[in-house]
Amino acid sequence: MPKETVNRRVQFTKTALRDAMIELICEKPLTSITVKDVCARADINRSTFYLHYKDVDSLLVAVEDYAIEYIRSRFHEPAYAFDELVGFLKHMKGTPRIRKLFFMLVGERGDPRFARRLQEFTFQAFERGWHEHLPNGGLDDEKTLVYSYVQPGIVSVFYSWLTDKMPNMSAEQLVCLLQKLILHGVTGLGEDLFPFGNSRT
Repeated sequence: MPKETVNRRVQFTKTALRDAMIELICEKPLTSITVKDVCARADINRSTFYLHYKDVDSLLVAVEDYAIEYIRSRFHEPAYAFDELVGFLKHMKGTPRIRKLFFMLVGERGDPRFARRLQEFTFQAFERGWHEHLPNGGLDDEKTLVYSYVQPGIVSVFYSWLTDKMPNMSAEQLVCLLQKLILHGVTGLGEDLFPFGNSRT
């Protein structure tokens, strides 16, 4: 059998297993997914599964690689542009399967390993923005602490928006809001929100 045909068959099988795993992740807890479940969903026998993956966890790593690459492919170095972030959010919101996959992987019943990988990836973007807005670099400890402060907030904001808790806010408005919060804090949103901070005696 020609090598090209073999490679296509291998790729087809891996894609079928990955897609089956994604469907199962969106339906049930990770800890309850078995090789039998994956094979039944992909319509592939167990011996073929073990030709490509050691166990369910190794397939999960492949799915997580796919999710990280999904993000990476939509941005360019050296920094995330406004339009790129807006486009990414719109695409994710309009793709229920991908959106649910991310929710399940980073949720309470998700995989801590994926959450760490996602944090590492977003920290790289944060670090580029840090050096862009603070040419002198600041202190590494300060950078780490500021990231630790803003990262959970950003994740929470994205989660709320993607779950349609604020249907009237556009992706553009969301990104503008986040930029103001990160660069200027809550006081940068407008003086009318905090009149007590502007009182005169």
